[in-house]
Amino acid sequence: MNRSKMPQVLQSSHKDYIHDIAFDHYGRRIATASGDRTVKIWDLDENGEWTSSSEAGASEWKAHLSAVTSLSWGHPEFGQLLATSGSDGFATIWEERSEGTATGFVDQPTSGSATRWTERARLTDARKSLSCVKFAPRHLRLQVATASADGMVRIYENSIKVEADSSTDLGVTCLDWCTGRFEPPTLVVGDSSGKVSVYRYSDASRNWGLSFKLEGHTSPRKGVLDVAWSPDVGRSYHLISSCGRDGVLRVHRLKKSTGPSNESSNNSDLQLESSQILDTAADTWRVAWNVTGTVLASSGDSGVVKLWKSDFRGNWKCVSDVHGSLRDQASAMQMGP
Repeated sequence: MNRSKMPQVLQSSHKDYIHDIAFDHYGRRIATASGDRTVKIWDLDENGEWTSSSEAGASEWKAHLSAVTSLSWGHPEFGQLLATSGSDGFATIWEERSEGTATGFVDQPTSGSATRWTERARLTDARKSLSCVKFAPRHLRLQVATASADGMVRIYENSIKVEADSSTDLGVTCLDWCTGRFEPPTLVVGDSSGKVSVYRYSDASRNWGLSFKLEGHTSPRKGVLDVAWSPDVGRSYHLISSCGRDGVLRVHRLKKSTGPSNESSNNSDLQLESSQILDTAADTWRVAWNVTGTVLASSGDSGVVKLWKSDFRGNWKCVSDVHGSLRDQASAMQMGP
C-alpha cells in the first residue's frame, strides 16, 4: 500500500472541539478554530508533513473571550490576514507580522522566519454571537462578511437584515460569497428558520437586496447548517450546495443571464434551474467545493467525508469516501481498485 496516500493525524493540542478548519490560498497552511478560545496555524514542510511552531504567539494564540466559531483566510495580495468570529459577538482581523523588520509585512512565511500574529481590527457591531466570517473574493477588494445570531449579515462597508427565526439564538447560521468576477457582489445566506436566500448588491441603489429564495431546510427539523457557492470557472450556471438540520443535502443550479443585466434590480440576472437532493445516508453538517467547482465534499454524523461529482446528465453521485478513522481509511484503500 502506498504510504503517501495515508492521512496524517495532527495532534492539535486544542482542549475543546474544533469548530472550523481552513486552508490558505496556496493550500500550504491550515488554521483551526476551537471551543477552547484559541486558533492554531499549521504549515506544510518540505517533507509533506504538517507542523506547528511551539513558540507562543507564533502559531497558537487566544483569539476570543469564548469559543471561536469560524475563520477565513484573506487573499495573500493583502498580506497574511486571518479573520475569526466568536460566540463573544466579536469578529477579529489578525495579521502575521515579521519580528525585527521595518514594515513587518509578511507575503508568504519562509522556514525559520520569526513571525507573530497580531490583532489589526476588532468588529464589535453584533449584539449576539457570531456564527460565520468570510473574506470576500479578491476582485471585491478587502471586504469581510459576518453572520450573527441577531439576524444580521454585516459586510464591512454594508449590512443586510435577514428574516431569521427570532425564537432561537441561532439567527443567521452560515454564508458564502459568489466568486464570479463579472457578477455584482452576491451572497448566499442560511438561517435558523431553514431559509436559504441569495442577496445581491445593486450599484444603482447602492444597497443589498434579496434576489430570491432557494428551497430550504424546514422539515422535520428546521435550520441551515452550511452553504457553499462553487467557484466560477466560466460556466453558464452557478452551483450552490446547502445542508440542514432536516438531514438533507441539496445542490442548487442557477442559470446566468445571457442578456444585459438591469442594475436597478437584484433579481433580473439569475434564474433557478433545479435543486437536487443527494442521498447521503446520514445527517450532513458541512459542505465545501474544490477549486474548479466540479467536486463537492460533505461531512456529517457518519465520520465519513463523501465526495460528489455530476455525470453528463447533471445527476450528482458519490464517487469516493474519506474515512475519519485511520483504520477505516486503510480498509477502504485496500478494498479499492
